[in-house]
Amino acid sequence: MKYRILLMISLISVLSSYSQSFVAETGDIYIGEPEGNYYGLISVKSGVLKLNDKIDIYTASGFKYTAVVTAIKDLDSKQQVKEIKTGKDGYVDFTTKDKAPKYEDALRKGYKIFPAGYNASTGATKADTKAAIEKTVSLKVTLDGQPFRGKVSVHGASFWKKGVKGVLEKPYMQLQFMSVDAPDSRALTIQIMQPKETAAVYNSKDLEVNFSGAADGNVKNTTLFGFANGKGDTDFKIEITKYEKLGPNKARISGKISGSLKNVTLNGFGSKKTVFENGVFENIEVEVFENLYRLNATEKQN
Repeated sequence: MKYRILLMISLISVLSSYSQSFVAETGDIYIGEPEGNYYGLISVKSGVLKLNDKIDIYTASGFKYTAVVTAIKDLDSKQQVKEIKTGKDGYVDFTTKDKAPKYEDALRKGYKIFPAGYNASTGATKADTKAAIEKTVSLKVTLDGQPFRGKVSVHGASFWKKGVKGVLEKPYMQLQFMSVDAPDSRALTIQIMQPKETAAVYNSKDLEVNFSGAADGNVKNTTLFGFANGKGDTDFKIEITKYEKLGPNKARISGKISGSLKNVTLNGFGSKKTVFENGVFENIEVEVFENLYRLNATEKQN
């Protein structure tokens, strides 16, 4: 029986030596058996990721995994495919014989992927990577006096009009922004209770907020700020400045974020806080679910 350990990572792929480019981001990644097998969700932001592609994955310290894409399943059709293109999501298997020399080099969020053999240190590659990342940015905010850039995670902008069965069975919208700047692993998740399908301002009484991760990417330095719905004594707020219906299952929104969050401990709130200022997001597409949503198992079965 295979076992898989869930990892949250984000991988970015850029220009190859054959002018074949692809920019991708991963969500949940699993480690399987035999050793060296991985499986997880990859969202292709631009270009084409193909079956049998050979790729090099570089850690923050420069350690390189050389891997091969062994299977691709289309997220929507659940069918095996030979490639996934710009704007599509897929479940991807890949294998590598390389072993991390230390814990810090385990596969995780923020490591870059290049087509195998590409010189990852060239100026052109760095420029391509920077440009590719910039295209994914959907939130810009000043966080504790420093710039913070985030992107909407896969299915991270969703509006459940009747809620999710067994999770939260009332109308709510969820927006999740993940840092685009490695090694920062922090993500801001905002849930709006009883959201309106129009421009509106939501204060802490209308929200549930989770801002967690590690600024340096080290899981040992993970922090958690936020509050549960109805339990936030804070000025944190989100303003939806535009709500545009694009059809029965899609909307486009823009908005602003500001305010402070207290750190969460086992005993409640701590003395630390983190401050968001001048946060802006524009033209985010939101998936809209009209009926009570029921979660389906999407893990690959053995």
